[in-house]
Amino acid sequence: MVDTARREPRHLRLLPEWLGQSGLWMSAPGEGIFEAVSAVEAGLPPEIAAALESWMDEFDAIFDDRDPSASRFATAGDFARWRGEGDALAAAIRATLGPDERLEVHLPTGMGPE
Repeated sequence: MVDTARREPRHLRLLPEWLGQSGLWMSAPGEGIFEAVSAVEAGLPPEIAAALESWMDEFDAIFDDRDPSASRFATAGDFARWRGEGDALAAAIRATLGPDERLEVHLPTGMGPE
């Protein structure tokens, strides 16, 4: 049986957060308060969910728990590649959104070596 109920438009945010977060956030319509959600909870396809998880695993791998502000990618190239993957994820997510839905992208800057 097909669910014909109209789903509320999604307002998503791609924003990496350390350890245990999916990097994806969603706001209930009209609320403006974003909560961390999995790609599945946001209704995204499995291939995007897998890519998002891999991308966030790489982000979590650079976390320095003794000094979070020192968390950096080993090379500028590693950081540029990771950011490029984030841009590709954002494009893939946007391709799944309806006309009344949106995605904000907040990727970190300056996380290459100092």
